[in-house]
Amino acid sequence: MNLFPYFDPVDFSQYTDVVPFAWKYSMGASIEKNTLKLQEGRLKNIELAIVGVPFNSEKDDFKLTPNPDKVRQAFYSLAGVGKLNIIDFGNLKSSSSHKGNYLALRDVVDYLNELDIVTIVIGGSQDYSYGVCQAFMSDPFFSFSTIDAFLDVKKGVESLHQSNYLSQVFKTLPDLFQFSLIGYQSHYVPESYFKKTKGMGLHLRLGKLRDNFNAAEPILRNSHFLSFDMCALKHSEAPGRFMLPNGLYADEACQLLKYAGSGTRLKVFGLFGLSGKEEADPLAVNLAAQLVWYFVQGYLLRDKSNPGTGVGYLNYRVEIPELASPLIFYKNENTDQWWIQVQAVNGEIKYFACSEKDYEVACNNEIPEIWLKYVQKTDEKLK
Repeated sequence: MNLFPYFDPVDFSQYTDVVPFAWKYSMGASIEKNTLKLQEGRLKNIELAIVGVPFNSEKDDFKLTPNPDKVRQAFYSLAGVGKLNIIDFGNLKSSSSHKGNYLALRDVVDYLNELDIVTIVIGGSQDYSYGVCQAFMSDPFFSFSTIDAFLDVKKGVESLHQSNYLSQVFKTLPDLFQFSLIGYQSHYVPESYFKKTKGMGLHLRLGKLRDNFNAAEPILRNSHFLSFDMCALKHSEAPGRFMLPNGLYADEACQLLKYAGSGTRLKVFGLFGLSGKEEADPLAVNLAAQLVWYFVQGYLLRDKSNPGTGVGYLNYRVEIPELASPLIFYKNENTDQWWIQVQAVNGEIKYFACSEKDYEVACNNEIPEIWLKYVQKTDEKLK
């Protein structure tokens, strides 16, 4: 499959004069070098690919937005991160319809998934997460996380847009394995709205996240797709569509993206919702670029070892009186990341990210809630 006809390519010459140091030391220089040496259809050894989605949805239509190019300019002007094969396809060409844009993004992501290339999507409005999710329809263990102040489900009879796109995701993927909402604000999300979601839920409201920031790490490590809405940030950190007095601080968001980048299961990161206007605020654009940069930093920290092999892992077996078999935990000796083993009713074994706290709960003769949830959902999928 040749992806190049899907895109308007990047004109790198317009970015070389905006960096605060010599171009050769910039992120843009690395991307330019890797992108220009590509030949059509030859994507071997590519690790990450940037895809611009320059569309903002409005009711049943869309408008073009320059925001992906603004983020691209700011991102290119940041320091390079060393040896990394990252390319930029440019911006997705607009289709004749709203639905056509979703399908084009689906096709691109699906193909890059097949090649084991991590996709960085720079939007555009967040409803394009729906297009990404369609690329995972054949994966029974697809896990989807979003970092957002809101839960974007339908409040009534509405057409598809960025404030309700999740309803379409849940309709299209009713058997979604896991959906997690991180950083949401309780005063914007009625508890009853969570009944409209699908999949196993591991949700972290903003206050709970701040009480234990590391709690987000295993959720992100289990995710295949992370959709980040810029409205998750305080308005003072990144002026955007809503004037929200509360939200994530810039450094907190960067840490979350570093967690996400380091997760070996994560195949797509989407950055959306910069502004409802034609152009985003410069402060928000600069922060968006840094979020992408920290995601890339996280990617460089990936440990692709498998707990199932046992190599590089410490194995802990915990006997609990209520269970016939011990719970089995694995701790990565290099990263200190924890995993828990789940055996389904058909005997198949799966491994899911967990925290050290889950291990400590088991050591106190209590069954960790996360293990129960994963067992029930895995059995449901494999029975």
